[in-house]
Amino acid sequence: MHAYSDEQVSRYLQYIVYQGDARQQASQDPIGCLTTLQRLHMARVPFESLSLHYSRHRLLSLDPQDLFAKIVGTGRGGYCMEVNAFFAAVLRGLGFTLYSAGGRVKIPTVGYTGWDHMVNLVTIQNQRYLVDVGFGSNGPPHPIPLQNGHEYTGISPARGRLQHRHLSDSHSDPHQRVWLLSTQDSPSAPWTERYHFVETEFLPGDFELMNLRTMTTPQSFFVQSVMCLRTILDDRTENVVGVLILHRDYVKRRVGAESEIVEQLESEAQRVGALEKYYDIVLSPEEQRGIWGLASELRPKAPHA
Repeated sequence: MHAYSDEQVSRYLQYIVYQGDARQQASQDPIGCLTTLQRLHMARVPFESLSLHYSRHRLLSLDPQDLFAKIVGTGRGGYCMEVNAFFAAVLRGLGFTLYSAGGRVKIPTVGYTGWDHMVNLVTIQNQRYLVDVGFGSNGPPHPIPLQNGHEYTGISPARGRLQHRHLSDSHSDPHQRVWLLSTQDSPSAPWTERYHFVETEFLPGDFELMNLRTMTTPQSFFVQSVMCLRTILDDRTENVVGVLILHRDYVKRRVGAESEIVEQLESEAQRVGALEKYYDIVLSPEEQRGIWGLASELRPKAPHA
């Protein structure tokens, strides 16, 4: 499995504004270091689908060097397989022990998809942790121990829960077990199943096939939707307090239980400007032309007759 070089790791740490000696901290306080890395990463590296729309070829590479150039070199992010593969190579470069596994996402009214999600499983002192920097606003914002029934605080007031269980609506074999991640919007809200994953290590070839399907099938959420998301930290960058979401024709900020549309987008020029304004993402003229003619292109509404 690939690990980034010391020079690449140093560039990345500078990019996310990591304070202190990460290598020393990873050795002395690995869970603290991992938690800080995930928090800073998700606030700096967006979860986004832009290259499936603002591109001539609309193909996504999982090659580690391509990912480094895209994320650290050009200030972009990616969807789950991109950002989690990238983060895995960073963690290996810092000496963490981990592997990547596959997951299935639950779509409302549809059920579980096929294998189309990647997670990282990091082992610290004989305890495995779920580390996922690529599931958007409903993903865990910090490492989650693989302990059946473990509940955690997400982006307040949301909560999360991890269970090791049989899926009565999916499994035909009653002995099957998967790790199931669920969330609730508030302590009084119902639990919603988000995705499940297994502890089997997936190999690069597995993710290549998963990536091919996810980036090309017309039914893919990422193919259909222009989206970009990053987390919001408090003033001391110590806690995740919200999310900033660009989805199709709006930018929404959610901090705690409060949510507001901060900008309604009515044209491609306005959406391109919003990406630079809120995410520091600058699209080249060639990239901007890549969306012309696609269903996802944001066209000004025609005036009423």
